[in-house]
Amino acid sequence: MYDVLHEIHSHLAEPMTVTDMAAKFGYSPWYFCERFRRLTGLSFGEYVRRYRIRMAALDLLDGCKTTEILSKYGYDTQGGFNKAFLKEYGCLPREYKKRDRSAQRAYEERREHMLHLTDRCAILRENAVTKKPLNDYILPQHPILFEEGIWNYLQQGGHDGSMLIASGIAHVVAHAPAVIQDGELLVGYNYADTPYPEFWDPQDTPEDRALVLGGGFTEQQYRDYLAHHAEVWKHYQFDRHAWRFNECHDPAVAEQFPFLKTLTRQELELDEEWAAIGRCMSDNHTVIGYEKVLKHGFSGLLAQVEQAEAENGPSELYEAAKVLCRSGKLLGERYADEALRLADEEPNESRRQELLELAAVCGRVPWEPAASFRDALQSLVFAHILSTWEDGINANSLGRLDQILYPYYQQDLAAGILTREQAFELICCLWIKFYRDYDVQQSCVGGCDREGRSAINDLSWLMLDATEELDFIRCLSVRFDPDTDPAFLRRALEVVGHVQKGVPFFFNDAVMIPALVGAGIAPEDARGYTQIGCVETVLPGLSNPHAVSGETNLLKAMEYVLADGHSMFAPEKRPGLSTGPLSAFERFEDLYAAVLRQITHLLQVSCRKVALWTEAACLHNPKPCKSLLSDDCIRNNRDFNDHGVRYDFYQIMLGGIPNLADSLMAIKTLVYDRKRCTLEQLKRQLEGNFPDEAFRLECLKKAPKFGNDLDDVDRLAADLISHCCDVLEELSRQYGLSFHAQPFTFLWMVEHGSVTAATPDGRKRGEIIAYSVSPMQGRDFSGFTALLNSLAKLPTTRCPGTTSAIVEVDPKLFTDSNIPAFADILLAAASQGLSNVQFNTVDAETMLDAQLHPERHNNLAVRVSGFSQKFNLLEKPLQDHIIGRTKHPCL
Repeated sequence: MYDVLHEIHSHLAEPMTVTDMAAKFGYSPWYFCERFRRLTGLSFGEYVRRYRIRMAALDLLDGCKTTEILSKYGYDTQGGFNKAFLKEYGCLPREYKKRDRSAQRAYEERREHMLHLTDRCAILRENAVTKKPLNDYILPQHPILFEEGIWNYLQQGGHDGSMLIASGIAHVVAHAPAVIQDGELLVGYNYADTPYPEFWDPQDTPEDRALVLGGGFTEQQYRDYLAHHAEVWKHYQFDRHAWRFNECHDPAVAEQFPFLKTLTRQELELDEEWAAIGRCMSDNHTVIGYEKVLKHGFSGLLAQVEQAEAENGPSELYEAAKVLCRSGKLLGERYADEALRLADEEPNESRRQELLELAAVCGRVPWEPAASFRDALQSLVFAHILSTWEDGINANSLGRLDQILYPYYQQDLAAGILTREQAFELICCLWIKFYRDYDVQQSCVGGCDREGRSAINDLSWLMLDATEELDFIRCLSVRFDPDTDPAFLRRALEVVGHVQKGVPFFFNDAVMIPALVGAGIAPEDARGYTQIGCVETVLPGLSNPHAVSGETNLLKAMEYVLADGHSMFAPEKRPGLSTGPLSAFERFEDLYAAVLRQITHLLQVSCRKVALWTEAACLHNPKPCKSLLSDDCIRNNRDFNDHGVRYDFYQIMLGGIPNLADSLMAIKTLVYDRKRCTLEQLKRQLEGNFPDEAFRLECLKKAPKFGNDLDDVDRLAADLISHCCDVLEELSRQYGLSFHAQPFTFLWMVEHGSVTAATPDGRKRGEIIAYSVSPMQGRDFSGFTALLNSLAKLPTTRCPGTTSAIVEVDPKLFTDSNIPAFADILLAAASQGLSNVQFNTVDAETMLDAQLHPERHNNLAVRVSGFSQKFNLLEKPLQDHIIGRTKHPCL
């Protein structure tokens, strides 16, 4: 041990992993970890982290320069050093030097009482992040096996429908390898992001051949794959067309979906302009009823299917559901067999017992109901895998795991078969199991129960702790309301500041529940809401939300008014309504009324397109697994995508609201109030992309801007959303569909801006527009509290799709000493109507350095849209957009 510690202490400037250190001294990682903890009382990772930062703290107190400390202890940047310091002491280095020793001890005691990452989880985390266990040979198998299952079904006389999908999933379950990584307590892999064959090139290239043969396939299997790929693809391509609506220009696609021929030239141009897009998002954006599997097991679900079949008669949906239930049984059995095989070969007795226990767990679940916390976690993983094999991982989210799992946790604690420390390790294993570089597999903690009582429990706290300790992107949201325990909210905000990856993020029950009830959802069901993917709202196991189905850029409405229906970006197009010459707008109210007419038109076109694609989705995109794991589908014998769930709604995105409010305010101020110019002069400036820079700066700086608690412009933004809600309510009645307002842009603020002309708010042609309801970057200059006040003025209780906002906070402000103030402000804003808020706590200097030296910032992640992403994986326009957002330095 002396040699190991000497090695650590002598190389603090270098990266160290437990795997590398164990290999250096000739031990297996597991034996090394066991011995190290026995002799030091700490895990290897915790020891290194603590020793490094505490030695740095001593040097800091001795007066060493920060640059020397960074080099001496292996911190690449000041931002990285600040984050490490904040994690250990709850304050920044400069604050630490000013505090007395008692305050420093208080921070150290706080860390002592937290649960920390075990050696097992440290190794599994390292493997997940570096993808060491998922060798390349595993990854090709899922899509190819999925195709092979579909091909076999078609060869036996099968056809498009539920059985097509179930056959593909069953074939993957039966033939994909059961892979158990050394040290795992929870098992199962997705193998690939998507089952869609569109991602596999049917041409026989050397790369294709090497990939497939490297996956363990024979030459004959590869030739068979190439032979049937194109035929399979014909039966499994709906969602690609629904997603890319502009493919309706393709005559072949129009032949497959005849309704596309009914679209007018104007409706097609609105799609090309990213002004009014309509699709039917019928893949992976949902949360299924995982508690059904935990409560009943697939054996119980099979019994429910057979009972419904006896009552309603045979159907393809029932046949597919039965296939999937049996596949769930087989999935557990295959992992149980593999665990037993590994146990027979395992020399370490401790690990052998773990494998035997794992075999027993997989032998029970997911076929039988979960009988323990460990059972429940493993059953959840298997159910998630089956669901994602149906339509891809992406935004197939997990829901309120602290609520689903708590009864099993509570039961095992009371029985003395589980400790809090063991539960924490299992939660960490679950978080690691779901890890992806781009993660929108949303989980949620906190909130209320079906009766409206606080549902915060011990698992809610443990899941926050696990998120901080693992220190990687884990898509996690927190539900709260003005009466939430401030201590819980403070803990969640601490995680935001310590992890600095934009997680968790926050949803206000006092807004979201009334918004859902107002959309026709029963109060007890609305109280169970959670999020999918980014920020979209869903009712687990009860709804098909069709997230991001409709998409509008409302800023184009201003453009079409100024050009009498023409595009100012592409003048040969006339996608908008004719609202008359500019001379007709004698008053601001006249202009504003014309803008509202254009907005109505954009929403009408978007919803019409959604309605058209919805009919196609019912016919072409069945989801037997989601039907099985959602309430009502099996009982009613209707597929998940054929309106089979209790609540079927369509979320319509409202983009460009902050820009449009700013633009309208600029026109009111400069044209109508101050008479600085005429509408015609303004139009010429916009068409020329602001040839007069002084004029652009007036537009930018001489009129109120949204996000600064200024009532005039804030009321405009609120009124724009209210108008959209009125229109969507009328369109819901017209089409017999439930359209939910969702002021959200996802990543598409880049594309929206790229086809939008210069606008009266001072934005230049082609520039990005504002993210969702966040102010345009750089325009919220009155502070954190003022911004929250502006957001709280929006009609949030009319937006069941939620009003997404990202608030940038200087990391120097997000320290533990300031967290109580943050929590108080957040609770106050919640009482005023704040809906959703997400925080970025990475400073612009760090991000600029990451652009120049991405190799130094491999673990730097930021809040991008409704999700967090590694900064160096973003396109430069998005990086620049995030750097340009206002970093609030004060409350």
